[in-house]
Amino acid sequence: MRKGTKAWLRNLLYYPIMAFCCLEIALRILGYESFQNEDYSVKSSPENAFVGDATLGIRLNAGEYRTTVNGGLTFGATHLATNSRLVVGNAKPDSSDVVFLGCSFTYGFGVNDGENFTSLLQNKFPKWNFQNAGVIGYGSVQSLLQLRELVEKQPLEAVVLNFSSFHFMRNTLSPQYRANLKIGYGRSSTNVENQMNEAKFPFKMACGNEIQQVSWSEIYENWWGREWLASVNWWQTSYDYFQEDLPKQIEITACILNEMNTICQENNIRFGIACLDSTPETDLLKSKLAELNWLDVGFDFTNEKLTNHPFDSHPNGLGHRQIAGKIEPFLIELIR
Repeated sequence: MRKGTKAWLRNLLYYPIMAFCCLEIALRILGYESFQNEDYSVKSSPENAFVGDATLGIRLNAGEYRTTVNGGLTFGATHLATNSRLVVGNAKPDSSDVVFLGCSFTYGFGVNDGENFTSLLQNKFPKWNFQNAGVIGYGSVQSLLQLRELVEKQPLEAVVLNFSSFHFMRNTLSPQYRANLKIGYGRSSTNVENQMNEAKFPFKMACGNEIQQVSWSEIYENWWGREWLASVNWWQTSYDYFQEDLPKQIEITACILNEMNTICQENNIRFGIACLDSTPETDLLKSKLAELNWLDVGFDFTNEKLTNHPFDSHPNGLGHRQIAGKIEPFLIELIR
């Protein structure tokens, strides 16, 4: 091989490697690190309180459970065969008048059955029967699928969607949420991978499109070297961030909520949205849904007195009492 060719090959390898090493060193100096996940521990007894679902991604496994969060917070939860949580005081849990849809905030992650705001409201309105269909990790797209099924199975007086700003990224399965779901939830328990083998998560890519599904195994993957190179972690984090399209997420969410409202109108069901946390994005969504019944709950998830701090940021018993107090007059007006 000629000297010129050897030099060319040497330079072809040398300069990119040097540039990569310099980038790695520079990022380390600036405080960047390789990927470090802050693990979130969830242990239930018996096991498998939450299992994979081929349509909704996650489903409540029927049974009575004691769940411990991050080694310090324990709560009791009863899961019904209807993919809903027990509402204490409900006389007919299989055929309710009012259904609450939502995520872990609606489910009541971290509090006992009787402390959840749905049970508190049930105590206030014993003539109505409430169903808590909230499930951890759900966005509005899962709530839409639940509603389609519910109207085929039982007559309803009202449906309340408990909305959160977290739902924007969940409805489109954005890269950042895919990472949180696959890595964060995937490491929350040693048996998650076995539970989620058959799971497929729903999402929407555009308003006019049908709901699509992605399997648990394909939902997200760290790039090679991310867990030990700051540069790779920086690249993938930046890539995920710039793939976020919040205006699109808001538009798709508005379409989902409008479809839920249409389904309720066609079945003579009152439909309301209880927005738990107010942000500029939820305010913009609200402006797009001016004709829908909307409540700003205004819950402060940073208030340690109202959450399960220091174990996690879900509402505690006091927080659920505050949420129930905000929803009570809204519910009365909605059904009236």
